[in-house]
This record gives sequence, C-alpha cells and structure tokens, in this order.
Amino acid sequence: MSKSIRLLLICVLNLPIIASAQTANGDYEYQTHMSDPIEPINRVIWDFNYLVLDTYIYKPVTESYVDWVPDGGRKAINNFVLNFEEPSTMVNNLIQLKFRPALNALVRFSINSTFGVLGLFDLAEEGGIPRQRETFSNVLGRWYVPHGPYLMVPVIGPRSTRKLIGGIVDGLYFPMSYLSFGETATLTGLDGLDKRESVLGQEKLLEQAIDPYIFAKEAYIQYEAFKFYHDSDEMKALLEESNRQKSFEAEQNLDAFMDEID
Repeated sequence: MSKSIRLLLICVLNLPIIASAQTANGDYEYQTHMSDPIEPINRVIWDFNYLVLDTYIYKPVTESYVDWVPDGGRKAINNFVLNFEEPSTMVNNLIQLKFRPALNALVRFSINSTFGVLGLFDLAEEGGIPRQRETFSNVLGRWYVPHGPYLMVPVIGPRSTRKLIGGIVDGLYFPMSYLSFGETATLTGLDGLDKRESVLGQEKLLEQAIDPYIFAKEAYIQYEAFKFYHDSDEMKALLEESNRQKSFEAEQNLDAFMDEID
C-alpha cells in the first residue's frame, strides 16, 4: 500500500476528529461540500470511464506495467513525473507568501533535475527535503473559493470545478507550458499509471458498494479534503497520534508474546 493511500485511510477512519478540529475554524464543511447538479450526465460518464475504459484499458495496461517494470523503475518514472510539479508548487506557495516551502520546492527541482538525472532520483528527499505539493486549487480553497459543481470528466475521471480550473492554471507554469500536447499527454498517462497502480486490488470496494457512483464521489471528496489539510496542524497531530497508537500496540503485542513464552 502506497504512503498516500495509507495516509488517506488514516484520514477517513479519523474524519470525526478532523471535522471537530476544523469546525472550530468554520471551514471543514465548506471544503468538503460539492454540489452535483448534473448527476445524470455524470453517471453516464462514470459508467463509460469505469465499465469500459478502466475494464478494457486502464486496469489491463496498469497490470502489465506492474508485471514488466520493476519497483525501482516505476518509482524512478513517478519521481520524473512529479518533478515537473515543483515549479508550480514554488509559485503557489509564493502567492501565499509561504517562503520556506517555496524555497524547498526550488531546491528540490534544482537538485533532482541535475544530480537526480532529470528527477528520476529524488536526492532532495534523501537529503531531508520532502515533497510537499501545493496546487492552485488549494490556493483558491484557502481564499475561500468554493469547490463548485462535481464533475465526472471523460477519460480523466472525477474533478471539482475548482480542481479543473486549478489544474489548467498549474499547467501554465514552467516547464509544463513549454511541453507539446503529446509530451503533456505522456506525463498525464504516466501519472495515471501510478495512481491506478495504488488502488489495484481495491476494486471489490466498488463492487460491494450499494451505489458505486456515490461511493466513488464521496471517496474523491474526502481525498481532496485530505490533500487540502494534509499539512495542517490538526492532520500532523492526527498522524502523530496514529504512530503513537501503533507503537503502543506493538509494545502490547510484544509483552503478550513474552508472557506466553515465560
């Protein structure tokens, strides 16, 4: 299970804690509300994306990708793709006057693009500068711009209107603005392979859902909220508490094991 999926599960399982913490600031409900005024159209596109594209293209291609490309190779490819996001992360942080995260993004891009062989190797992460993605959609959210209607986009999948607009703006930054349509599509496809790989084997969740469309929509909304709050003090406290709980359970299991062999 990838780190992002693991953190998302922690977030979902502890939604009451996050909600109560963010309600004090009055913006949790605001950040998790998406209207669905064109649901009939969205459902048709969902059926096409999931029952046709995913069944006959996305899933088989991803399974072949996993079978033929080793873990190290897939990680290097993902690092290469994510390296293109560092300049937009830098600009989006500067817009919010977050100078330290902006500098970190600049340093990451400089180190990984040169010594990391065009980003294939995340040397900045190994040097203690972790990746912290900041999108223009999140910037708009912090300026209290609402998500807008929920959209199921053909081929691409679920998006909020704010996310769709934010993605267009992020694509205007260097180096994305200098890429051809084919190069951009290739990067998008490689990123899609990584995202689809992270949920391989989770199809049963959709199959067991009473309404797969609603399940997918709610999962997307919560995931967007997770990404919005992932650097907040409340989320950091939540993850720290989760780690402490795991350590406590490990100690309890060890004590129980020692008692059995005594």
